[in-house]
Amino acid sequence: MKKIKYIARIKRFNPETKESNWQDFEVEVEDSLTVLELLMHIKDKIDNTLTFRSFCRSAICGSCAMIINGRSGLACKIQAKDKIKNGIIRIEPLHHLPVIKDLVVDQEPAFDKLKKIKPYLEPDPKVVPDNTKSESLVLPEEFARYDKQTDCILCMACYGQCNALEGEERYLGPFQLTKAFRFIMDTRDGMDVEERIKLVEENGIFDCVQCQMCLAACPKGIKPAEDILELRRIAKDVGEDTIATRRAKFWFETVFATGQIDKFNLPEVALADEKGKKIKENYEKEFRERGIPEEEFGPQPFKDIKSYQNFLKKLEKEL
Repeated sequence: MKKIKYIARIKRFNPETKESNWQDFEVEVEDSLTVLELLMHIKDKIDNTLTFRSFCRSAICGSCAMIINGRSGLACKIQAKDKIKNGIIRIEPLHHLPVIKDLVVDQEPAFDKLKKIKPYLEPDPKVVPDNTKSESLVLPEEFARYDKQTDCILCMACYGQCNALEGEERYLGPFQLTKAFRFIMDTRDGMDVEERIKLVEENGIFDCVQCQMCLAACPKGIKPAEDILELRRIAKDVGEDTIATRRAKFWFETVFATGQIDKFNLPEVALADEKGKKIKENYEKEFRERGIPEEEFGPQPFKDIKSYQNFLKKLEKEL
C-alpha cells in the first residue's frame, strides 16, 4: 500500500478556555484513507484528545459531517488524498452551530428550527385509513414528487455551508425547508398547504440567497435550493396577499417599467412591515455614504424601453 506524507491542519476548540486554534499534525499514512480514517489515525497514534463524531462509517448516519478544505461533507465518504492542497488538508467543525469540542458541534439549534416546520405527517382521514388492516396507497408518480427528499440523513452538511446563515442566524436552513417541501408534496398529509407555507415564510423561503452551496454539500444528491424555489412558487399560488405575491407582483411591475429589478424598494414592498422599512433605511444609509445620487437608488428605464415592453406584451399574448 502506497504511503504519502502531508499535514492535517485541524481546528481545535477547548471548552474550558473557550478558545480555538489551528493545530498541525504531520502524518505518513496510506493514500487510501478517508478523512475519517485520517482523524482516527491521529487520535489513535498521535493525540488521543482529538474529538470528533462518527458511527456508521458508511455515509448513512450523517454524524461525521464537517468542513474539509472549506467545503462541507461527510468525513467517512471523502478521500483525504483528494483534498490535499500544497501538502495540507484543513479540517474544521461545521459552521453556524456552537462548537462543543474540536470537531463536535451542538446540533440542537438546527433541530429546534426543524421542529418549527412540523416535520411529520398529519394524516388526511380521506386518504389514510383509521385502522391497521388497510393500507394508505400512494401512486408511484405521487411518491416521485418527494422520493429524493426522503433520502435526507440530517447530517447538516448543507446547514454548515449555507451562505444565508452568514448574515441571518434566524434563517431556518436548507434541510429544514426540504423537509417542509417533502410533506407538502405528500398526498397523505392533511395539513392545509397554506398553513405549512406560513411555517416557512418568516426567516425561511424568501431569505435563501440561492448560492447553490447546499446542492454541492449534500452527500445524497438532494437539492434544497430547488425545493425552496418550488416552495416560493407554492406560496405565490396559495395566497392573495402574502410575501410571495407582493414580491412577485412588484418584481414584474418594476422589470416591465425599467427592465430591471428594484432591489432598493423590494424589501419594504414585499415584507410590508417594520423589518422591510429597516432594510430600506439601511440601504439608503449605505448608498448615501457611498455618495450615490438619490435618483440612482432605484433602477432607471434603459434606452429603448418601449421596444422591450412591446416585446413583453407580445410574449404575454402568445402565452
